Amino acid sequence: MMQGDSGNVRLTFQRCFLPRRIAGITAFPSLTAPVILLLAVASTIAGCSGWQKTHEAALTAWSAGDLETSTSKLDASQSSMRAEKEMLELDQGVLQLAAGEPAQAETRFRRVRDELEHLAQKDVTETATSMMTDSRAVAYSGRDFERQMLLNMLMISSVLNDGQDAFAYSLQASEKSIARQEAIASSAKKSKEEAVAEAKPADSTSGIARVSFPGTVEPTDAADTRIVEIPAAPLDQPLALSSYLTAMVQSESSSRSGEVEAALQEVKYWNPKFEQLVNGARGEMGVRCQRGNGTLHVIALVGQAPRWVSESAEPTSAALLIADRIISATGKHTLPPTLAAVKISKPERCFQGVPVSAIRCSVQAPDQPGTTIAQTNFSTLVDLNEVAEASYREHRDEEIAAAITRRVMKKGTVYVLKESQRIHNNTWVDLGVNAAGVVWEAMEKADTRSWRTLPARVDVSRCELPKGHWNIQLSLAHYGSPQTVTIPAYVDDGRNTCVVCLIPDRSFAGHILVGGADRAKIPVKP
Repeated sequence: MMQGDSGNVRLTFQRCFLPRRIAGITAFPSLTAPVILLLAVASTIAGCSGWQKTHEAALTAWSAGDLETSTSKLDASQSSMRAEKEMLELDQGVLQLAAGEPAQAETRFRRVRDELEHLAQKDVTETATSMMTDSRAVAYSGRDFERQMLLNMLMISSVLNDGQDAFAYSLQASEKSIARQEAIASSAKKSKEEAVAEAKPADSTSGIARVSFPGTVEPTDAADTRIVEIPAAPLDQPLALSSYLTAMVQSESSSRSGEVEAALQEVKYWNPKFEQLVNGARGEMGVRCQRGNGTLHVIALVGQAPRWVSESAEPTSAALLIADRIISATGKHTLPPTLAAVKISKPERCFQGVPVSAIRCSVQAPDQPGTTIAQTNFSTLVDLNEVAEASYREHRDEEIAAAITRRVMKKGTVYVLKESQRIHNNTWVDLGVNAAGVVWEAMEKADTRSWRTLPARVDVSRCELPKGHWNIQLSLAHYGSPQTVTIPAYVDDGRNTCVVCLIPDRSFAGHILVGGADRAKIPVKP
Protein backbone atom coordinates (compact mmCIF):
# COMPACT_ATOMS: atom_id res chain seq x y z
CA MET A 1 0.00 0.00 0.00
CA MET A 2 1.32 3.44 -0.92
CA GLN A 3 1.95 6.01 1.79
CA GLY A 4 -0.77 8.21 0.29
CA ASP A 5 -3.25 5.35 0.60
CA SER A 6 -2.22 4.92 4.22
CA GLY A 7 -3.10 8.54 4.89
CA ASN A 8 -6.52 8.10 3.27
CA VAL A 9 -7.23 5.07 5.43
CA ARG A 10 -6.33 7.02 8.53
CA LEU A 11 -8.51 10.00 7.55
CA THR A 12 -11.45 7.72 6.74
CA PHE A 13 -11.04 6.01 10.09
CA GLN A 14 -11.11 9.38 11.83
CA ARG A 15 -14.27 10.55 10.11
CA CYS A 16 -16.13 7.31 10.76
CA PHE A 17 -15.30 6.65 14.38
CA LEU A 18 -13.92 9.72 16.14
CA PRO A 19 -15.82 12.54 17.80
CA ARG A 20 -15.90 15.71 15.67
CA ARG A 21 -13.38 17.51 17.82
CA ILE A 22 -10.79 14.75 17.43
CA ALA A 23 -11.73 13.88 13.84
CA GLY A 24 -10.91 17.42 12.80
CA ILE A 25 -7.21 16.82 13.53
CA THR A 26 -5.53 16.06 10.22
CA ALA A 27 -1.98 15.82 11.38
CA PHE A 28 -0.33 14.46 14.49
CA PRO A 29 2.92 12.66 15.14
CA SER A 30 2.91 9.37 13.25
CA LEU A 31 4.23 7.42 16.19
CA THR A 32 1.23 8.24 18.38
CA ALA A 33 -1.47 8.32 15.72
CA PRO A 34 -2.65 4.68 15.99
CA VAL A 35 -2.71 4.84 19.78
CA ILE A 36 -4.78 8.05 19.76
CA LEU A 37 -7.15 6.57 17.20
CA LEU A 38 -7.90 3.46 19.23
CA LEU A 39 -8.17 5.31 22.53
CA ALA A 40 -10.54 7.82 20.93
CA VAL A 41 -12.75 4.97 19.68
CA ALA A 42 -12.68 3.47 23.15
CA SER A 43 -13.65 6.80 24.67
CA THR A 44 -16.83 6.92 22.60
CA ILE A 45 -18.02 3.69 24.24
CA ALA A 46 -18.22 5.17 27.73
CA GLY A 47 -21.61 6.84 28.13
CA CYS A 48 -22.95 9.07 30.79
CA SER A 49 -23.99 7.06 33.83
CA GLY A 50 -25.87 9.88 35.53
CA TRP A 51 -29.27 8.61 34.45
CA GLN A 52 -28.46 5.16 35.81
CA LYS A 53 -27.82 6.54 39.29
CA THR A 54 -31.12 8.40 39.41
CA HIS A 55 -32.83 5.34 37.97
CA GLU A 56 -31.52 3.18 40.81
CA ALA A 57 -32.68 5.84 43.28
CA ALA A 58 -36.14 5.73 41.69
CA LEU A 59 -36.27 1.95 42.05
CA THR A 60 -35.21 2.15 45.69
CA ALA A 61 -37.99 4.65 46.38
CA TRP A 62 -40.48 2.46 44.52
CA SER A 63 -39.50 -0.52 46.64
CA ALA A 64 -40.23 1.55 49.74
CA GLY A 65 -43.61 2.58 48.33
CA ASP A 66 -42.58 6.24 47.92
CA LEU A 67 -44.31 7.02 44.63
CA GLU A 68 -43.62 10.74 44.70
CA THR A 69 -39.85 10.32 45.04
CA SER A 70 -39.66 7.43 42.58
CA THR A 71 -41.60 9.41 39.96
CA SER A 72 -39.42 12.52 40.34
CA LYS A 73 -36.23 10.47 40.14
CA LEU A 74 -37.51 8.68 37.06
CA ASP A 75 -38.33 12.02 35.44
CA ALA A 76 -34.78 13.14 36.16
CA SER A 77 -33.42 9.97 34.55
CA GLN A 78 -35.46 10.53 31.40
CA SER A 79 -34.19 14.09 31.03
CA SER A 80 -30.55 12.96 31.14
CA MET A 81 -28.44 12.58 28.02
CA ARG A 82 -28.08 9.06 26.60
CA ALA A 83 -30.85 7.76 28.85
CA GLU A 84 -32.73 4.67 27.71
CA LYS A 85 -35.99 6.50 27.11
CA GLU A 86 -38.21 3.54 26.17
CA MET A 87 -37.02 1.42 29.09
CA LEU A 88 -37.66 4.26 31.54
CA GLU A 89 -41.09 4.82 29.96
CA LEU A 90 -42.00 1.23 30.85
CA ASP A 91 -40.96 1.81 34.45
CA GLN A 92 -42.99 5.00 34.56
CA GLY A 93 -46.06 3.20 33.22
CA VAL A 94 -46.08 0.89 36.24
CA LEU A 95 -45.68 3.86 38.58
CA GLN A 96 -48.65 5.56 36.92
CA LEU A 97 -50.70 2.43 37.46
CA ALA A 98 -49.74 2.43 41.13
CA ALA A 99 -50.65 6.12 41.33
CA GLY A 100 -54.20 5.29 40.28
CA GLU A 101 -53.86 6.54 36.70
CA PRO A 102 -54.69 3.53 34.47
CA ALA A 103 -55.70 5.72 31.50
CA GLN A 104 -52.31 7.45 31.41
CA ALA A 105 -50.55 4.11 31.96
CA GLU A 106 -52.43 2.52 29.06
CA THR A 107 -51.55 5.41 26.74
CA ARG A 108 -47.89 5.20 27.74
CA PHE A 109 -47.72 1.41 27.39
CA ARG A 110 -49.34 1.55 23.95
CA ARG A 111 -46.94 4.24 22.74
CA VAL A 112 -43.90 2.33 24.02
CA ARG A 113 -45.13 -0.92 22.52
CA ASP A 114 -45.33 0.67 19.07
CA GLU A 115 -41.86 2.15 19.50
CA LEU A 116 -40.34 -1.17 20.65
CA GLU A 117 -41.89 -2.98 17.69
CA HIS A 118 -40.14 -0.49 15.43
CA LEU A 119 -36.82 -0.76 17.30
CA ALA A 120 -36.95 -4.57 17.20
CA GLN A 121 -36.34 -4.41 13.44
CA LYS A 122 -32.77 -5.04 12.34
CA ASP A 123 -30.70 -1.92 11.70
CA VAL A 124 -27.47 -2.35 9.75
CA THR A 125 -25.88 0.78 11.19
CA GLU A 126 -26.61 -0.21 14.78
CA THR A 127 -25.35 -3.73 14.18
CA ALA A 128 -22.11 -2.42 12.70
CA THR A 129 -21.69 0.03 15.58
CA SER A 130 -22.24 -2.73 18.13
CA MET A 131 -19.41 -4.70 16.54
CA MET A 132 -17.08 -1.77 17.22
CA THR A 133 -18.42 -1.04 20.71
CA ASP A 134 -20.70 -3.48 22.54
CA SER A 135 -24.25 -4.85 22.45
CA ARG A 136 -25.68 -1.74 24.08
CA ALA A 137 -25.20 0.13 20.81
CA VAL A 138 -28.32 -1.64 19.52
CA ALA A 139 -31.50 0.18 20.58
CA TYR A 140 -33.34 -1.39 23.50
CA SER A 141 -36.41 -3.25 22.25
CA GLY A 142 -37.10 -5.43 25.29
CA ARG A 143 -36.50 -9.11 25.84
CA ASP A 144 -39.02 -11.58 24.47
CA PHE A 145 -40.84 -12.05 27.78
CA GLU A 146 -40.80 -8.30 28.49
CA ARG A 147 -42.65 -7.62 25.25
CA GLN A 148 -45.25 -10.24 26.20
CA MET A 149 -45.61 -8.72 29.66
CA LEU A 150 -46.12 -5.33 28.01
CA LEU A 151 -49.21 -6.67 26.25
CA ASN A 152 -50.41 -8.07 29.58
CA MET A 153 -49.95 -4.69 31.27
CA LEU A 154 -51.87 -3.07 28.43
CA MET A 155 -54.82 -5.42 29.01
CA ILE A 156 -54.76 -4.85 32.76
CA SER A 157 -54.57 -1.06 32.31
CA SER A 158 -57.46 -1.11 29.84
CA VAL A 159 -59.66 -3.21 32.13
CA LEU A 160 -58.95 -0.78 34.97
CA ASN A 161 -59.58 2.18 32.66
CA ASP A 162 -62.66 2.19 30.39
CA GLY A 163 -62.13 -1.26 28.90
CA GLN A 164 -62.68 -0.02 25.34
CA ASP A 165 -59.53 -1.64 23.95
CA ALA A 166 -59.38 -4.66 26.27
CA PHE A 167 -61.16 -6.92 23.75
CA ALA A 168 -58.76 -5.89 20.95
CA TYR A 169 -55.79 -6.61 23.21
CA SER A 170 -57.26 -10.00 24.08
CA LEU A 171 -57.47 -10.90 20.39
CA GLN A 172 -53.82 -9.94 19.96
CA ALA A 173 -52.90 -12.04 23.00
CA SER A 174 -54.82 -15.00 21.60
CA GLU A 175 -52.97 -14.69 18.29
CA LYS A 176 -49.61 -14.67 20.07
CA SER A 177 -50.57 -17.72 22.11
CA ILE A 178 -51.64 -19.66 19.03
CA ALA A 179 -48.52 -18.60 17.13
CA ARG A 180 -46.31 -19.83 19.96
CA GLN A 181 -48.18 -23.14 20.13
CA GLU A 182 -47.69 -23.59 16.40
CA ALA A 183 -43.97 -22.89 16.75
CA ILE A 184 -43.65 -25.47 19.55
CA ALA A 185 -45.71 -28.00 17.61
CA SER A 186 -43.70 -27.43 14.43
CA SER A 187 -40.44 -27.92 16.30
CA ALA A 188 -41.72 -31.10 17.97
CA LYS A 189 -42.98 -32.49 14.68
CA LYS A 190 -39.65 -31.77 12.99
CA SER A 191 -37.75 -33.50 15.80
CA LYS A 192 -40.07 -36.48 15.59
CA GLU A 193 -39.66 -36.75 11.84
CA GLU A 194 -35.88 -36.57 12.12
CA ALA A 195 -35.87 -39.27 14.79
CA VAL A 196 -38.06 -41.54 12.68
CA ALA A 197 -35.94 -40.87 9.59
CA GLU A 198 -32.81 -41.89 11.47
CA ALA A 199 -34.44 -45.02 12.88
CA LYS A 200 -36.10 -46.08 9.61
CA PRO A 201 -34.27 -44.56 6.66
CA ALA A 202 -35.97 -46.90 4.20
CA ASP A 203 -39.46 -45.83 5.30
CA SER A 204 -39.09 -42.31 6.66
CA THR A 205 -42.83 -41.55 6.61
CA SER A 206 -43.77 -44.35 8.98
CA GLY A 207 -44.62 -43.29 12.48
CA ILE A 208 -44.51 -39.53 11.88
CA ALA A 209 -46.60 -37.74 14.47
CA ARG A 210 -49.20 -35.04 13.83
CA VAL A 211 -49.25 -32.18 16.30
CA SER A 212 -52.38 -30.59 17.70
CA PHE A 213 -52.96 -27.85 20.29
CA PRO A 214 -52.29 -27.06 22.98
CA GLY A 215 -49.17 -29.15 23.13
CA THR A 216 -50.39 -32.62 22.22
CA VAL A 217 -49.00 -34.91 19.58
CA GLU A 218 -51.67 -37.05 17.99
CA PRO A 219 -50.74 -40.33 16.28
CA THR A 220 -51.18 -40.98 12.59
CA ASP A 221 -52.51 -44.26 11.27
CA ALA A 222 -49.14 -45.90 11.86
CA ALA A 223 -49.26 -48.47 14.61
CA ASP A 224 -45.94 -47.55 16.21
CA THR A 225 -46.85 -44.00 17.28
CA ARG A 226 -48.00 -42.79 20.68
CA ILE A 227 -49.70 -39.72 22.09
CA VAL A 228 -46.95 -37.53 23.52
CA GLU A 229 -47.34 -34.45 25.72
CA ILE A 230 -45.18 -31.48 24.74
CA PRO A 231 -44.53 -29.48 27.91
CA ALA A 232 -44.46 -25.70 27.77
CA ALA A 233 -41.20 -24.04 28.80
CA PRO A 234 -41.02 -21.62 31.77
CA LEU A 235 -40.05 -18.95 29.22
CA ASP A 236 -43.68 -18.92 28.03
CA GLN A 237 -45.30 -18.32 31.42
CA PRO A 238 -46.33 -14.73 30.51
CA LEU A 239 -48.66 -16.35 27.97
CA ALA A 240 -50.52 -17.94 30.89
CA LEU A 241 -51.41 -14.45 32.14
CA SER A 242 -52.32 -13.40 28.59
CA SER A 243 -54.66 -16.37 28.25
CA TYR A 244 -56.21 -15.76 31.66
CA LEU A 245 -56.91 -12.11 30.87
CA THR A 246 -58.25 -13.12 27.46
CA ALA A 247 -60.69 -15.54 29.08
CA MET A 248 -61.73 -12.88 31.59
CA VAL A 249 -62.35 -10.19 28.97
CA GLN A 250 -64.16 -12.42 26.48
CA SER A 251 -66.24 -14.32 29.04
CA GLU A 252 -68.75 -11.47 29.21
CA SER A 253 -69.93 -12.34 25.70
CA SER A 254 -72.11 -15.45 25.35
CA SER A 255 -71.06 -15.79 21.70
CA ARG A 256 -67.40 -16.28 22.70
CA SER A 257 -67.84 -19.40 24.83
CA GLY A 258 -65.59 -21.49 22.57
CA GLU A 259 -62.82 -18.92 22.67
CA VAL A 260 -63.10 -18.62 26.46
CA GLU A 261 -62.81 -22.38 26.92
CA ALA A 262 -59.80 -22.47 24.60
CA ALA A 263 -58.14 -19.65 26.56
CA LEU A 264 -58.70 -21.47 29.86
CA GLN A 265 -57.14 -24.61 28.39
CA GLU A 266 -54.18 -22.53 27.27
CA VAL A 267 -53.75 -21.21 30.82
CA LYS A 268 -53.38 -24.77 32.02
CA TYR A 269 -50.89 -25.50 29.26
CA TRP A 270 -48.65 -22.45 29.73
CA ASN A 271 -48.58 -22.93 33.51
CA PRO A 272 -49.73 -26.40 34.65
CA LYS A 273 -49.15 -25.47 38.31
CA PHE A 274 -51.97 -22.97 38.04
CA GLU A 275 -54.48 -25.59 36.92
CA GLN A 276 -56.30 -25.74 40.25
CA LEU A 277 -57.49 -22.17 39.76
CA VAL A 278 -59.16 -22.76 36.40
CA ASN A 279 -60.84 -26.09 37.00
CA GLY A 280 -64.10 -24.53 38.14
CA ALA A 281 -63.60 -25.16 41.85
CA ARG A 282 -63.68 -21.42 42.55
CA GLY A 283 -66.42 -20.47 40.14
CA GLU A 284 -66.72 -19.57 36.53
CA MET A 285 -66.17 -16.32 34.67
CA GLY A 286 -68.66 -13.80 33.31
CA VAL A 287 -71.70 -15.35 31.63
CA ARG A 288 -70.39 -18.81 32.51
CA CYS A 289 -71.42 -18.12 36.12
CA GLN A 290 -74.76 -19.15 37.57
CA ARG A 291 -77.59 -16.78 36.73
CA GLY A 292 -77.43 -13.70 38.95
CA ASN A 293 -73.72 -14.16 39.72
CA GLY A 294 -70.54 -12.45 38.57
CA THR A 295 -66.83 -13.02 39.11
CA LEU A 296 -64.32 -11.26 41.32
CA HIS A 297 -60.69 -11.43 40.13
CA VAL A 298 -57.87 -10.20 42.35
CA ILE A 299 -54.47 -9.75 40.70
CA ALA A 300 -51.43 -9.07 42.90
CA LEU A 301 -48.21 -7.77 41.32
CA VAL A 302 -45.67 -8.91 43.89
CA GLY A 303 -41.98 -8.20 44.38
CA GLN A 304 -39.46 -6.95 41.85
CA ALA A 305 -38.37 -8.59 38.63
CA PRO A 306 -34.80 -9.90 38.55
CA ARG A 307 -32.21 -7.37 37.53
CA TRP A 308 -29.74 -8.31 34.81
CA VAL A 309 -26.06 -8.23 35.68
CA SER A 310 -22.82 -8.91 33.87
CA GLU A 311 -21.38 -12.42 33.68
CA SER A 312 -17.87 -13.32 32.50
CA ALA A 313 -17.72 -16.15 29.99
CA GLU A 314 -14.34 -17.38 31.23
CA PRO A 315 -13.93 -20.48 28.98
CA THR A 316 -14.61 -18.29 25.94
CA SER A 317 -12.09 -15.71 27.12
CA ALA A 318 -9.46 -18.41 27.64
CA ALA A 319 -10.05 -19.77 24.14
CA LEU A 320 -9.68 -16.29 22.63
CA LEU A 321 -6.46 -15.74 24.59
CA ILE A 322 -4.98 -18.95 23.20
CA ALA A 323 -6.08 -18.02 19.67
CA ASP A 324 -4.62 -14.51 19.70
CA ARG A 325 -1.33 -15.80 21.18
CA ILE A 326 -1.04 -18.32 18.33
CA ILE A 327 -1.71 -15.61 15.74
CA SER A 328 0.75 -13.26 17.45
CA ALA A 329 3.44 -15.94 17.38
CA THR A 330 2.89 -16.97 13.76
CA GLY A 331 1.45 -13.86 12.08
CA LYS A 332 3.03 -10.75 10.71
CA HIS A 333 1.66 -8.57 13.54
CA THR A 334 0.85 -9.16 17.18
CA LEU A 335 -2.70 -8.89 18.54
CA PRO A 336 -3.83 -7.32 21.83
CA PRO A 337 -3.94 -10.10 24.45
CA THR A 338 -7.39 -11.08 25.70
CA LEU A 339 -7.11 -9.81 29.27
CA ALA A 340 -10.73 -8.64 29.71
CA ALA A 341 -13.27 -11.45 29.95
CA VAL A 342 -16.05 -11.72 27.40
CA LYS A 343 -19.19 -10.30 29.06
CA ILE A 344 -22.80 -11.43 28.71
CA SER A 345 -25.85 -10.67 30.82
CA LYS A 346 -27.64 -12.94 33.28
CA PRO A 347 -30.58 -12.44 35.67
CA GLU A 348 -30.04 -11.90 39.36
CA ARG A 349 -32.97 -12.31 41.71
CA CYS A 350 -34.18 -9.25 43.54
CA PHE A 351 -36.57 -9.24 46.48
CA GLN A 352 -39.39 -11.64 45.61
CA GLY A 353 -41.90 -9.99 47.90
CA VAL A 354 -44.10 -11.68 50.44
CA PRO A 355 -44.74 -15.40 49.84
CA VAL A 356 -47.89 -16.28 47.97
CA SER A 357 -49.28 -18.00 51.07
CA ALA A 358 -49.15 -14.70 52.97
CA ILE A 359 -51.61 -12.93 50.63
CA ARG A 360 -55.25 -13.53 51.51
CA CYS A 361 -58.58 -12.33 50.24
CA SER A 362 -61.89 -12.48 52.09
CA VAL A 363 -65.30 -11.20 51.00
CA GLN A 364 -67.75 -9.63 53.44
CA ALA A 365 -71.27 -8.25 53.02
CA PRO A 366 -71.55 -4.51 53.84
CA ASP A 367 -74.52 -5.16 56.11
CA GLN A 368 -72.73 -8.00 57.94
CA PRO A 369 -69.37 -6.61 59.05
CA GLY A 370 -67.00 -9.22 60.41
CA THR A 371 -68.83 -12.06 58.68
CA THR A 372 -66.81 -13.69 55.91
CA ILE A 373 -68.92 -14.85 52.98
CA ALA A 374 -66.04 -16.26 50.95
CA GLN A 375 -62.31 -16.63 51.41
CA THR A 376 -59.82 -17.39 48.66
CA ASN A 377 -56.11 -18.01 48.45
CA PHE A 378 -53.77 -16.83 45.73
CA SER A 379 -51.90 -18.93 43.20
CA THR A 380 -48.89 -17.84 41.17
CA LEU A 381 -49.70 -17.44 37.50
CA VAL A 382 -46.33 -16.00 36.37
CA ASP A 383 -42.98 -16.30 38.14
CA LEU A 384 -40.66 -13.89 36.33
CA ASN A 385 -37.63 -15.27 38.15
CA GLU A 386 -38.22 -18.59 36.40
CA VAL A 387 -39.02 -16.81 33.15
CA ALA A 388 -35.85 -14.68 33.21
CA GLU A 389 -33.70 -17.71 34.00
CA ALA A 390 -35.27 -19.61 31.10
CA SER A 391 -34.67 -16.63 28.79
CA TYR A 392 -31.04 -16.53 29.88
CA ARG A 393 -30.55 -20.24 29.09
CA GLU A 394 -32.36 -19.86 25.78
CA HIS A 395 -30.20 -17.00 24.50
CA ARG A 396 -26.87 -17.57 26.30
CA ASP A 397 -25.11 -19.26 23.39
CA GLU A 398 -26.38 -16.58 21.03
CA GLU A 399 -25.00 -13.81 23.27
CA ILE A 400 -21.63 -15.55 23.59
CA ALA A 401 -21.44 -15.97 19.80
CA ALA A 402 -22.13 -12.26 19.30
CA ALA A 403 -19.50 -11.34 21.91
CA ILE A 404 -16.90 -13.58 20.22
CA THR A 405 -17.68 -12.02 16.83
CA ARG A 406 -17.24 -8.56 18.34
CA ARG A 407 -13.85 -9.46 19.80
CA VAL A 408 -12.66 -10.93 16.52
CA MET A 409 -13.77 -7.78 14.69
CA LYS A 410 -11.84 -5.58 17.13
CA LYS A 411 -8.70 -7.67 16.91
CA GLY A 412 -9.01 -7.62 13.14
CA THR A 413 -9.31 -3.83 13.22
CA VAL A 414 -6.09 -3.60 15.22
CA TYR A 415 -4.34 -5.91 12.78
CA VAL A 416 -5.50 -3.89 9.76
CA LEU A 417 -4.45 -0.65 11.47
CA LYS A 418 -0.97 -2.01 12.07
CA GLU A 419 -0.73 -3.15 8.46
CA SER A 420 -1.93 0.17 7.06
CA GLN A 421 0.45 2.15 9.29
CA ARG A 422 3.36 -0.24 8.65
CA ILE A 423 3.93 -0.80 12.35
CA HIS A 424 6.64 -3.31 13.14
CA ASN A 425 6.58 -5.88 15.93
CA ASN A 426 8.26 -5.26 19.26
CA THR A 427 8.32 -1.48 18.91
CA TRP A 428 6.96 1.14 21.25
CA VAL A 429 4.20 1.96 18.77
CA ASP A 430 3.29 -1.72 18.50
CA LEU A 431 3.12 -1.92 22.29
CA GLY A 432 1.03 1.23 22.44
CA VAL A 433 -1.49 -0.03 19.87
CA ASN A 434 -1.82 -3.33 21.73
CA ALA A 435 -2.37 -1.47 25.00
CA ALA A 436 -5.05 0.68 23.34
CA GLY A 437 -6.64 -2.49 21.95
CA VAL A 438 -6.75 -4.03 25.43
CA VAL A 439 -8.47 -0.88 26.74
CA TRP A 440 -10.91 -0.98 23.83
CA GLU A 441 -11.87 -4.57 24.63
CA ALA A 442 -11.99 -3.94 28.37
CA MET A 443 -14.57 -1.18 27.95
CA GLU A 444 -17.13 -3.65 26.62
CA LYS A 445 -20.12 -4.13 28.88
CA ALA A 446 -22.92 -6.67 28.82
CA ASP A 447 -26.40 -5.53 27.85
CA THR A 448 -28.07 -5.47 31.27
CA ARG A 449 -30.96 -3.19 30.27
CA SER A 450 -34.29 -4.45 31.56
CA TRP A 451 -37.78 -3.42 32.67
CA ARG A 452 -37.12 -3.07 36.39
CA THR A 453 -40.58 -2.25 37.81
CA LEU A 454 -42.08 -5.49 36.57
CA PRO A 455 -43.12 -7.72 39.48
CA ALA A 456 -41.30 -10.88 40.46
CA ARG A 457 -44.64 -12.72 40.52
CA VAL A 458 -48.19 -12.29 39.34
CA ASP A 459 -50.53 -13.96 41.83
CA VAL A 460 -54.22 -14.40 41.08
CA SER A 461 -57.32 -15.25 43.08
CA ARG A 462 -60.93 -15.44 41.92
CA CYS A 463 -64.35 -16.33 43.21
CA GLU A 464 -67.93 -16.31 41.98
CA LEU A 465 -70.27 -13.99 43.90
CA PRO A 466 -73.93 -12.98 43.72
CA LYS A 467 -74.68 -9.62 42.15
CA GLY A 468 -74.30 -6.76 44.61
CA HIS A 469 -71.96 -4.63 46.69
CA TRP A 470 -69.22 -6.36 48.69
CA ASN A 471 -66.32 -5.46 50.93
CA ILE A 472 -63.12 -7.10 49.69
CA GLN A 473 -60.56 -7.48 52.43
CA LEU A 474 -56.95 -8.01 51.34
CA SER A 475 -54.37 -8.88 53.96
CA LEU A 476 -50.67 -9.60 54.12
CA ALA A 477 -50.11 -12.05 56.95
CA HIS A 478 -46.33 -12.28 57.16
CA TYR A 479 -43.46 -11.38 59.48
CA GLY A 480 -43.91 -8.09 61.24
CA SER A 481 -47.22 -6.30 61.58
CA PRO A 482 -49.86 -7.69 59.21
CA GLN A 483 -51.43 -5.19 56.83
CA THR A 484 -55.11 -5.23 55.91
CA VAL A 485 -56.94 -3.14 53.33
CA THR A 486 -60.71 -3.16 52.73
CA ILE A 487 -62.02 -2.27 49.28
CA PRO A 488 -65.68 -1.76 48.39
CA ALA A 489 -66.47 -3.39 45.05
CA TYR A 490 -69.56 -4.07 42.97
CA VAL A 491 -70.13 -7.43 41.27
CA ASP A 492 -72.61 -7.48 38.40
CA ASP A 493 -74.59 -10.31 36.82
CA GLY A 494 -72.49 -12.06 34.16
CA ARG A 495 -69.67 -9.53 34.52
CA ASN A 496 -66.12 -9.55 35.82
CA THR A 497 -64.81 -7.22 38.51
CA CYS A 498 -61.03 -6.98 38.60
CA VAL A 499 -59.05 -5.78 41.64
CA VAL A 500 -55.33 -5.05 41.15
CA CYS A 501 -52.84 -4.38 43.95
CA LEU A 502 -49.10 -3.77 43.85
CA ILE A 503 -46.78 -5.15 46.54
CA PRO A 504 -43.20 -4.26 45.53
CA ASP A 505 -41.77 -5.08 48.95
CA ARG A 506 -43.53 -6.13 52.15
CA SER A 507 -46.63 -3.94 51.95
CA PHE A 508 -49.19 -2.55 49.52
CA ALA A 509 -48.01 0.45 47.52
CA GLY A 510 -49.92 3.24 45.84
CA HIS A 511 -53.58 2.54 45.09
CA ILE A 512 -55.73 -0.55 45.00
CA LEU A 513 -57.47 -0.35 41.62
CA VAL A 514 -60.86 -1.76 40.67
CA GLY A 515 -62.01 -2.24 37.09
CA GLY A 516 -64.43 -4.16 34.93
CA ALA A 517 -68.02 -4.07 36.19
CA ASP A 518 -66.89 -1.56 38.83
CA ARG A 519 -64.26 1.15 38.52
CA ALA A 520 -62.62 2.77 41.49
CA LYS A 521 -59.23 3.53 42.95
CA ILE A 522 -58.58 3.30 46.68
CA PRO A 523 -55.40 4.82 48.14
CA VAL A 524 -53.58 2.51 50.52
CA LYS A 525 -53.45 3.95 54.02
CA PRO A 526 -50.32 3.12 56.02
